Amino acid sequence: MQVEGFEWDKLRVFRAVAQTGSMSAAATRLGGSVPTISRRMADLEADLNTQLFHRSTRGIELTDAGRILLRHADVMADVVDAVLLDVANRESTDAGVVRLEAEESLLALWIVPKLAAFLKAHPDIDLRASAWTPPSPEQASLADIFVTLDRPVQADLITRRLGKLHYAIYASPSHPAAAGGMSKLATIFSTRCLFYRPHADRIAATLQPSEALRQFSERSPATNSLAAAIAECRAGASLCAMPTIVESTCTDIQRICLLPEVRADVWLSFPERTRRLARGTTVLDWTRALLDADDHACFRQNPVQATRADAPSLVRRQA
Repeated sequence: MQVEGFEWDKLRVFRAVAQTGSMSAAATRLGGSVPTISRRMADLEADLNTQLFHRSTRGIELTDAGRILLRHADVMADVVDAVLLDVANRESTDAGVVRLEAEESLLALWIVPKLAAFLKAHPDIDLRASAWTPPSPEQASLADIFVTLDRPVQADLITRRLGKLHYAIYASPSHPAAAGGMSKLATIFSTRCLFYRPHADRIAATLQPSEALRQFSERSPATNSLAAAIAECRAGASLCAMPTIVESTCTDIQRICLLPEVRADVWLSFPERTRRLARGTTVLDWTRALLDADDHACFRQNPVQATRADAPSLVRRQA
């Protein structure tokens, strides 16, 4: 097949199908119809004389050939981005959309509360923040910036480790544990405590089965909803194990005891294309400043130091 005769737009459609995981989702993203998307993929497979997808009722999965093609398509997309940046009107690159994906607790408790001030200061930047979920091998995220608690494995990302995320057990001031002044893990073993699922998973992966915190976590209920954990804690229904940054926004709950055994690194990652854009650099600088341990004690390496400074009066009593 001659290069001049190849329809490059088919690769754009293929990349959308691979990233979204279905023909219908790709059609929604690209503004086309499912039959059109399906026909173009069939044509691409015929052009290349190979099968690119395994189709099932659950959607599509890439074949080995499809995964190889996706890598090349991603490189080509980066080349197109570079062309637009190098050749197009560079004065316009300080305005537009920037997509930020962040671990849910960091997003909800730390980043979003500061988002209004950023948007007011930079009205030309449309910063769209969403909760981060690990992409499958066949699906690449479209985000420009990532803030995660596990180091990304994608080789094309520039990654920096920033501070630490710490955890503690919290209660409503009306909860018996708060009223009784409990401050050690051993004193609350028989008390109902709700664990935020990512933290429970980190405990299970880090600690030995014989360690007290892991045993306590494994016999306690867990939730994948941060909002539900906070609501249950506020209602006095149970103690809740949550990141200590909850203290920055939820001043109506009280820290019962710190959980220093398991901490999480905070990673900032982004593709090269992000820092080629003025708006990408602006959001990167803002995100770095938000997570700077020198300016925000809650991200310091030492858990005692991280919980001693900048704490509201209600939780400082137990620090």
